[in-house]
Amino acid sequence: MKYCLGLDVGGTKILGGLVDERGRIVEQVQQPSHPDRWPDVALEVVAQLLEDPPGVVRAVGLAVAAWVEFPSGRLAYAPNLVITNRDLVGEIEDRFSLPAGVDNDAGAAAWAEFRFGAGGGMSDMLMVTVGTGVGGGAVLGGFPYRGSRGFAAEFGHVPVSMDGPRCPCGSYGCLETVASGRALGRMARERVGEDSAILELAGDRAAITGELVGSLALNGDAEALSLVSQLGRNLGVGLTGLAKAFDPQAIVVGGGVSALGDILLEPARAEMVARYEGQVDPPELMIAAMGNEAGVVGSADLALQRAQV
Repeated sequence: MKYCLGLDVGGTKILGGLVDERGRIVEQVQQPSHPDRWPDVALEVVAQLLEDPPGVVRAVGLAVAAWVEFPSGRLAYAPNLVITNRDLVGEIEDRFSLPAGVDNDAGAAAWAEFRFGAGGGMSDMLMVTVGTGVGGGAVLGGFPYRGSRGFAAEFGHVPVSMDGPRCPCGSYGCLETVASGRALGRMARERVGEDSAILELAGDRAAITGELVGSLALNGDAEALSLVSQLGRNLGVGLTGLAKAFDPQAIVVGGGVSALGDILLEPARAEMVARYEGQVDPPELMIAAMGNEAGVVGSADLALQRAQV
């Protein structure tokens, strides 16, 4: 059995796993991280996973929440990580004598869904991760699509409004500003009345979060359901643009907000159907199957693919 290491690197934690060629995690390590010391934590996680592997380890893959230049692996932009001049891939290769590579976290998750999850059997699929922000990945013609520099599929930063809210990336009107967990919280803070159950539970308008609104929606609160429905319609507008640009067989929706399921996706589907009316059927929307392990599995499998070239 062939094994690879996959690491999912975020601003607060690093999740690492030893992954077999069937996409199964056979050993897992998680460590808290910090935006400016994540490379050292990543090296520690790799060392832990290599202490006693069950077989030969072929390569190491990193999935990082950043814009990753391809093929150099240079991190060009990361909203939640400090970008350093360290060559982490080179450090891993020198210290552990294994080939290593780095990919965008959502792109790695998309590859995991394509290989082992909801996108199985497809040749063309998109993944949109809806969490605090919005990320994305694309598989076209059976291969990961990275674009000319590696910055493709940054779907959260596709503009959907000329003058929408300011985005953490510095631009305005990005999809992330109207279709993310952060957007759901902002919408609720702006719209709920003084007699709102949402406001009563939060205790203070400033304390209203997308997570709170989603939890109430899942429990049937009418006001929260209305807010989630609006979020779904906003998402549907963005997904319609992506679908018409790429014509995928399906769009897989993952990330923490996707746990809302049909109360999010049904309004998104309805928006897409309305915007496709009289044309053709829109692609299918599907909930991701790999969960929080997608970045680990995808980065490991991409490392294995590179090692076998």
